[in-house]
Amino acid sequence: MLLTLDDVHTYYGKSYILQGVSLEVNKREIVALLGRNGVGKTTTLNTIIGFVKPRTGKISLDGVDITAMQAFRIGRLKIAYVPQGRHLFPKMTVLENLKTGMIHTSRSGALDRVFELFPNIRGKLNQKAGSLSGGEQQAVAISRAILKEPDILMLDEPTTGLMPLFVASLQEIIAKLNAEGMTILLVEERVPFALALADRVYFMVKGRVEHTATREELQGRKDIFVRYLGIEV
Repeated sequence: MLLTLDDVHTYYGKSYILQGVSLEVNKREIVALLGRNGVGKTTTLNTIIGFVKPRTGKISLDGVDITAMQAFRIGRLKIAYVPQGRHLFPKMTVLENLKTGMIHTSRSGALDRVFELFPNIRGKLNQKAGSLSGGEQQAVAISRAILKEPDILMLDEPTTGLMPLFVASLQEIIAKLNAEGMTILLVEERVPFALALADRVYFMVKGRVEHTATREELQGRKDIFVRYLGIEV
């Protein structure tokens, strides 16, 4: 097991957000975390990466307890996070942003790998990241995360604001990363996008995981999506 959350309870001030979240992500697996807005999906990722600390519960990464670990120390581990909104350094160039992700490698070929996945950013290395389009910024954000050479990549709503053509391309890229051995934990509002990729799905409701199923188990189960997401798939 690569990532485990065991009965995690997280608060923002007095607001009780995660109310006993438990989930597991196996090595080389793609797991999707789905739910309506405000149920705690982003808080789950922020808790894993250490941006907010759980009040109780345990988080383990590859057998190491990271529950109380400081965020900057978690950031040095083999885990990468692409948050919603990308969080690039807008006044820095694309190349400078990419170099912030190169904490585990100095290989000259490391950048070539991301250029293969996102060829459009090769010609924009000296451009300020804040001047890029939404799709280009997402490409830089994911590339920066990949350059960490993580064992697990967490993506929070990666398709938000993207044109359909880039969404299709991103789906292929995530599948390729997984085929090469990278584990993925995905939060995504486009349910068909998530289902096309995920080996397993967790459904969250009001700060809790209420249901989990494999992709195969969800085939033809419109009732599950209506119950937990309020939509038919």
